[in-house]
Amino acid sequence: MKLLNMAFAANMVINQVLEVKKEETVLIITDTERPRTITEALAYSAESAGAQVTVMIMKPQKIGGEEPPAPVAAAMTAAQVIINQATYSLTHTQATREAMKNGARIANMRNFTEEMMVKGGVNADYNQVRRVSENLADLLSGADEIRLTTPEGTDLLMKSKGRKAIAQTGFVTKNGMISGLPDGESTLAPLEGISEGVIVLPYIADELGLITEPLRIEVSQGKITNITGGQQAQRLKALLEEHDEAGYNCASQFALGTNPACRIVPNTREVSKKLGTAHIAIGDNISLAGKSKSTFHIDFVFLSPSVYLDGKCILKDGKYQINLEDN
Repeated sequence: MKLLNMAFAANMVINQVLEVKKEETVLIITDTERPRTITEALAYSAESAGAQVTVMIMKPQKIGGEEPPAPVAAAMTAAQVIINQATYSLTHTQATREAMKNGARIANMRNFTEEMMVKGGVNADYNQVRRVSENLADLLSGADEIRLTTPEGTDLLMKSKGRKAIAQTGFVTKNGMISGLPDGESTLAPLEGISEGVIVLPYIADELGLITEPLRIEVSQGKITNITGGQQAQRLKALLEEHDEAGYNCASQFALGTNPACRIVPNTREVSKKLGTAHIAIGDNISLAGKSKSTFHIDFVFLSPSVYLDGKCILKDGKYQINLEDN
């Protein structure tokens, strides 16, 4: 019964998101902590499309942006279509970048749950998501300065002149593209070494989970300079100390969620795509055409942000002030 319930989403991934063709090689990457039911639903759908399907199961990684084991990376370079169903994202890895260079189409479904296969963002009108994502990406690409504020006290100023935004629309129909489900965001890599401000009490962050205690991150000249708060603040400090200096880059990514069907759930995979949210990241941004090469990538999601592009408010407390269908 579970497989039958998930068939709609699995078929959407294979036939709409990826447009898998007969005889194409499809690689599904998962790990020992992910539901086998999702893996099977995706594999059955790919086989029904006439694809040659391979499933690789690995040990769960420690953090998003960590390179996969060598056999998995090698398989990625040989596959025409890749679905990452593992716990952590592989987007910000050299393995993914090499696969995309080779023309692979990649769907990121990291940390997907059985519930997410039947509810929420997966049921969106993805033609609408594409229109909104592309319009907002055009606005971001045309801006020189981005300011993010929140009622909790976040106030971060980023420069972006010359950086082109990417619309992640839920469609991966051309070689070298990456997207996934639930999807919907407009994103870019702000200029490194320039961001200034403070990040206070995001809703959720990769590796930290729901933020349930004080957390304040100070940013100067594009780097995290101080972190204060409780145990989650200490955890973030430890993560930064365990990894490379490039991990202190903030913000390595800025993104706007564009999917109205996504839910406010304690899973960055879905909530970061919800229309009206925004997120920033620290760490790697090479996959976004940035210059920060790091061994990890962590997203911080804000539920009721205000966003200003070159001083103009386009989003106020999570509500858009512009026509999203026509910029």
